[in-house]
Amino acid sequence: MRKKSIEKPKSLKKSFYNFYVPREDESFTIFNSMTGSIINIHNKEKIDKLKNIMDNDIIQYSSDCEIISTLYDNGFLVPENKNEYEFVRYCYERDVVNDRGLDMTLIVTRQCNLRCVYCYEEHENRVMDKKIYDSILEYLETSLKNKVHNRVSIGLFGGEPFVEYDNLIVFLEKANEICQKYDVPYFVSATTNGTLIYPDRFDRLINAGCRYYQITIDGFSDTHDKYRINADGKGSWNQIIENIKYMVTTKHDFKVTVRTNFNDEVFQRAEEFYEYLSEILDERFSVYYEGIKKLGGKKDDQLDILHKVNVDEQSVNIAKKISSLGLNNDLIDAMTLPYSRICYASKHNNLLVDYDGTIMKCTLVLDDDINHVGYIKDGEIVIDSNKFSKWVGAKIDLPDECKNCRVLPICFGGRCINGRVHGESYFCDAKAEENTLEQLISYYN
Repeated sequence: MRKKSIEKPKSLKKSFYNFYVPREDESFTIFNSMTGSIINIHNKEKIDKLKNIMDNDIIQYSSDCEIISTLYDNGFLVPENKNEYEFVRYCYERDVVNDRGLDMTLIVTRQCNLRCVYCYEEHENRVMDKKIYDSILEYLETSLKNKVHNRVSIGLFGGEPFVEYDNLIVFLEKANEICQKYDVPYFVSATTNGTLIYPDRFDRLINAGCRYYQITIDGFSDTHDKYRINADGKGSWNQIIENIKYMVTTKHDFKVTVRTNFNDEVFQRAEEFYEYLSEILDERFSVYYEGIKKLGGKKDDQLDILHKVNVDEQSVNIAKKISSLGLNNDLIDAMTLPYSRICYASKHNNLLVDYDGTIMKCTLVLDDDINHVGYIKDGEIVIDSNKFSKWVGAKIDLPDECKNCRVLPICFGGRCINGRVHGESYFCDAKAEENTLEQLISYYN
């Protein structure tokens, strides 16, 4: 029996979630936040044709018109009778709430070899015991055998996870074997300072499935070594750069995001810094950047931070420079992909496992009792449903401001749940978010 194809709608309308962005080189970019589609148009004739089509409230579908069919296929044009807000809610339920993947972040140690001035953690000599590693492996074996999860993603966090490299690498290799046994996709990522990923370690980590790294470099050595200091008081910049240069020489399949935390001092040499990165990195590397934040550390009152408005303005200037250099910009993906700005702590399948087996939701309030939602022991995860629901069920009833915001499919009102769990009111300047998004899109390569 032949499968019936879904009939194309006869009448279309413009998607509410469209962004139309003119660029400095007189080209034109269109973006749809529901699908994440971005199309750059450089041909003036096609730009004029696009504008003529979009001037109409109702557009007739035609498979013979390439531009109309392309706009429809990428979500820029939708059926005339489509309720897009209902569709956003449906997609959220389908893709986020019903996700059967397991996203497990491990705090394998609270210790770190650096003493970054803006860090909010205490750096205690607490490490994950073999019993906890074994319990996680037992849980993976059982849950995959019973087809509870269809994907396993393990994130390494700390402290600095590679302070515990010897025990960690054995665990990762065993987890890899279990996932291969049940033919389940397996991903490992690491949030790391990058100082301890020596060449021999990097090669073994790749083979154990650890193929994604976020490494922080706060500009050149003059600023980086001021803010990201070794426990012995020495700088860390040279060791990180040496390790990254080795990664570039390999043929491994991996991805590294070079993150930079900015304040005024780091911003001053931002363009020069990204020029340097463009010379030493290849296509397996990308960049990401944020303003330095006060996250509850003991030195918060001493930090030089930028106001959010200044961060947004500078972020757009940096995006322009990065675009001109041909560097991959992860900030654009983080700002434009559907669901990309939904807080990880609000997701039902995202679990944070502390060194002692405590199950948590948020990395910013590690020792807060409300964050301790369960534990893992003897291969079983036990959850306190009352505490858990405060995080996963903390989605507010979306106000009209969210319902009428074109950024909704990206965040779904779910950014940073931590504040709301602790009683803070939710606030978002929707128009400012839309404007910043438009500016970033204008520098999409």
